[in-house]
Amino acid sequence: MLEIYKLLPEGTPVQLINNHLYMSPAPLIQHFDTIDAIVESLKEEIKKRSGGKIIYAPVDVYLGTKNAVQPDIMFIRQDNLDIIKENGVYGTPDIIIEVLSPGNKNDDLVKKKKVYEDFGVKEYFIVEPADKSVITNYLKDGNFTEQKATKGKLVSRLMKKTFLF
Repeated sequence: MLEIYKLLPEGTPVQLINNHLYMSPAPLIQHFDTIDAIVESLKEEIKKRSGGKIIYAPVDVYLGTKNAVQPDIMFIRQDNLDIIKENGVYGTPDIIIEVLSPGNKNDDLVKKKKVYEDFGVKEYFIVEPADKSVITNYLKDGNFTEQKATKGKLVSRLMKKTFLF
């Protein structure tokens, strides 16, 4: 199925999750605004640290041979940058942030969450743009541990920083 996915025209709104193709429409403006605010907050910190890279959708992330996902935002630490290739990311980003859309919440809350957990994403944040609530998942012993929801902030243990948006 990955071979078929790679044959799709550039920009096709589809992701491959556990060998199944999932299509979704373009996100709402509120979704974009939330991504923009988070990316701006993260970029400021990355400039200070001079290390790592922030990447945001649409960029393919290949996790094994059955998954080609497009996280809204990801952070890849300096020592992990070799997973970035010209045509996508081949390996596990250190942090992934997904901003929920009304039509595909289950993808981010269940399907992709399990894939991210299985492939060892260290921190996975799920943001509800309507109220800026954040579900935080930290990887511990191969499993995500969900934290108490926050509003308008991402608390990264990996980066030792709280990001406001």
